[in-house]
Amino acid sequence: MEKSFYKKLLSIALPITVQNMISYSVNMMDTLMIGSLGENVLSAAALAGQIFFMFSLLIGGIASGASVLASQYYGKGDMKNLRIVASMTLKIAAGIGMAFVLVLLAVPGGILRLFTPETEVVKLGASYLRTIAFSYLFYAVTTTFLILLRSMQDVALSLRIYVISLVINVIGNYIFIFGKFGAPKMGIVGAAIGTILARGTEVVLVLMYLGYKEKTLKFRPVMLKLHDQKILKNLIKYGLPVTVGEFLWGLGVTVHSVILGHMGAVAVAANSICNVLHQFVLSFVQGLGSSSAVVIGNFVGAGKYDYAKKASHALVKLFIVCAILTAVFMLAVSEPFFRFYDLTDGTLALARRFMLTYAVITMFRAVASPIIVGIFWGGGDTIFATKVDMGFLWALVPFGVMAAFVLHLDPALVLLILRLESPIKMVVALYHLRGTKWIKSITRDAETAV
Repeated sequence: MEKSFYKKLLSIALPITVQNMISYSVNMMDTLMIGSLGENVLSAAALAGQIFFMFSLLIGGIASGASVLASQYYGKGDMKNLRIVASMTLKIAAGIGMAFVLVLLAVPGGILRLFTPETEVVKLGASYLRTIAFSYLFYAVTTTFLILLRSMQDVALSLRIYVISLVINVIGNYIFIFGKFGAPKMGIVGAAIGTILARGTEVVLVLMYLGYKEKTLKFRPVMLKLHDQKILKNLIKYGLPVTVGEFLWGLGVTVHSVILGHMGAVAVAANSICNVLHQFVLSFVQGLGSSSAVVIGNFVGAGKYDYAKKASHALVKLFIVCAILTAVFMLAVSEPFFRFYDLTDGTLALARRFMLTYAVITMFRAVASPIIVGIFWGGGDTIFATKVDMGFLWALVPFGVMAAFVLHLDPALVLLILRLESPIKMVVALYHLRGTKWIKSITRDAETAV
């Protein structure tokens, strides 16, 4: 590929990757900053974070599914239909965000009891969820707009917003968790207040940008009336597989947490700690996937199918290099990372075994995931991507249950068995990429496979 391709990829990938990592850091800071308050508080925040993780995948899936269409419309220069896609997507995402708010306010403890039987952990987590609930609606609006803007190669905004958000979250956490500057010492509830302040700032900033500076989408509230039945059908046909796939994949990962959560309090704490670093590293991997989807989608939308094919080969080489680097990074920073927490010897020993397992998993997933949610999504092959992404994960759940509750294997080995889906998906994705069936033009006047 020409140097111009790599420059374009870097200009999109770098801001997206950094903003993904900063965005995840907003939630990660809650876990890090309350790590000194004890393992029960840590476990409560981490399990509550699993609910947000599922929600973020659902909203990200809806917005990413829409961006498959949006990136191709942008590649064609069709701004009218691009705005219709944005309008319908925002209404769907905001509706789901409000539904989550109501559920979290009504039955937070009932949700957490699905993850763990530990009474104190459930009690602490419920207070956290009640406080943080409205941040889910804020996140839905912000994420939808940022992902749609990303499909138009407008990536600088998200980086600026998330830097500001992270700073506000850290300051808010410091004040309300530890009771500084005259504020009451609120512990885990203080962490929730810090996060809701950060998410509220994000949504205000993105709406201000859309109202006063953005010149392509030109979104205004009156545009919420926009609707097109044919585009809706395409949104369902190509976007729904992405949404369902992301949600079911997230649900599968959450089931993993449930399985490990019922293997004892030590397993909950150790897995929660390692999963924080694992998800942080994956935010980098997801950034690569998102930028790849934009680049491939623009090529396919413009009818440059040969370019899309060549670009996919170049991207895979990049994914392999990043896979090795991310695994090495996780192992290199694990010991300093563990020092943030006040852990018993048994929890620390198990956490070290978990971290080794997560490093191996990450290495395979850093290749498989950006191919599936980057190249295949951008190319329009969302149905195949969904089947591969969630099929193998759920197929391994019964084996994980047997390993945990029948064979009573070490929790780190149980996790490895559950996550063997990553190397399997990598092999299948690489094989499918050899052909051209993944290249599909899905805009309303060109719904054909190459």
